Amino acid sequence: MNQAGLIQLGASLATVFFVAWLVGRIGLGADPRIEDAAHAIRLAEDAEAGFRGTEVARDRAGFAAIVRNGEGRMMVVRAHGNHFAARPVDASVIGRLDKDFLTLTIAERQFGAVTLQLGKDAGMWASRMREFSRG
Repeated sequence: MNQAGLIQLGASLATVFFVAWLVGRIGLGADPRIEDAAHAIRLAEDAEAGFRGTEVARDRAGFAAIVRNGEGRMMVVRAHGNHFAARPVDASVIGRLDKDFLTLTIAERQFGAVTLQLGKDAGMWASRMREFSRG
């Protein structure tokens, strides 16, 4: 390999390393998770002014959570790209229980369906969803 080829190879490698560093620095490709109940509450409260979460059902993997306030209103929070998105849970949200999993389908198509692995608590949260359809 001649000197020009070595210079080109070095410049290419430097560019690749710079792009990799930049991607990491701005958080692209991150795998956001809801760390704990306090994190889920903070995300729900940030999404809606005046919402004060008191109870959380967090997906075992940390990709989503349901946050309930003292009035019984609920918000679903989910990983969305590198960030999080939250939507209120109301009568338009369809809930489906399958053993330890609760799937919530939001009317807004871009938000999509959210499946939470809640273990033995899945049934309790599903019954809370039924309260919206009766109320």
